[in-house]
Amino acid sequence: MGKISVSGMHCKHCEMLVTMELEDRGATAVAADSASGTVTFEGDLTPEQVEEAVKAAGFELAHS
Repeated sequence: MGKISVSGMHCKHCEMLVTMELEDRGATAVAADSASGTVTFEGDLTPEQVEEAVKAAGFELAHS
């Protein structure tokens, strides 16, 4: 399972955008939570694919 933090998700629509982009790249069981800014998913995506999906949705990965 992958878990990422995403900056800028504020609502269900934001969650949907990130979910769709990750699913388009082969992720399954995607669960985005705008309240916590986290997204979990199943699949063998590379870090580059994950970042590409998040950026395509209009957001950035949150780096700690």
